Amino acid sequence: MISSEQAVATARLGVLEYLAANPWRVITTTQWPLALAQCLFYTLLGDLADGPGDGSFAFAGSLGLVLALSTVGGIGALPGTEKWGGTFHRLHLSGLPPAVVFGLRSVPYVVNGFVTVILSMAVVGPVTGHGRVSLELAPALPILLLMTATSAAAGLAAASPAMGRRAEVVITNGLMYLLVVTSGLLIPAGTAPLLDAVGTVLPLRHGVLAVRAVLDGRPWLAEVGLECVVGIGWAVLAHLLYRRQAARARRLGTDDFA
Repeated sequence: MISSEQAVATARLGVLEYLAANPWRVITTTQWPLALAQCLFYTLLGDLADGPGDGSFAFAGSLGLVLALSTVGGIGALPGTEKWGGTFHRLHLSGLPPAVVFGLRSVPYVVNGFVTVILSMAVVGPVTGHGRVSLELAPALPILLLMTATSAAAGLAAASPAMGRRAEVVITNGLMYLLVVTSGLLIPAGTAPLLDAVGTVLPLRHGVLAVRAVLDGRPWLAEVGLECVVGIGWAVLAHLLYRRQAARARRLGTDDFA
C-alpha cells in the first residue's frame, strides 16, 4: 500500500518531472498548437466528408483524440523514461506498487489533456464555425474529464511492456491508432461490426457517445456508466500488468537498463 504522504510526494515528483521535460514555453509553443492543429484537421475532414451532425460529429470526436495525445501518447513514455534514466530498480526497492506510482506521476498529463480539450473548444470550435457546438458542449465537460481518466488508465496499461527488457512505445502507438479507427470518434458506430466490437472495450468510445447524446438532448447516463466500467477494467489490467512485469524484471535482472 501507499501512504498519503508517499502519494503526495509521488504526485509532486510527477509535476516536477513533467515541467522539467516540458517547460511552459514548450507546452505553449508546441504541445498546445499541435493539439489544436489535430483537432482542426479532423474537424475539417469531417466537415468535408459531410458526416452526421453538420460537422458537430467530427468536432466532438476530435476532442477525444486531442486528449489522447497526452493521456495515451504522453503517459506511454513514463515507464520508458524511468528505464532510460537507470532508476527503475530503485522504484522496486521502494516496495510501492509501480502502477500506483506511475498513475500518480501521470496526473500532469491528465490535466494537460483536459486543458487541450478546453482550448480546442475555445479556439477550433469558433474557427470552424462550430462556436455554438462548443457552448453546447460545456455541460459535457465532466464527461470529457472522465474520458481523460479512462484513457489515462489505458495509456498506463499499454506502457507496461516498457518495464521489460526493452523500453519501447510500440504498443502505446498501436493503441493510439486503434482509438482513431475503432472508438467511434470519427467513424460512426455501426459502420463496421468488427470495429464496433473492438471499440466497445476501449476508452473514449462510450464517453464520446455520451457527449453526442448531450448535444442531441438524448439520455447519456448509461454510456457514462459504461465508460466508467471500461476505465476501471483498464486500471485493473494496468495494475496486474505492472505487478507481473515488475516481478519478471526482478527475476531476469532487467530493471536497471533499457
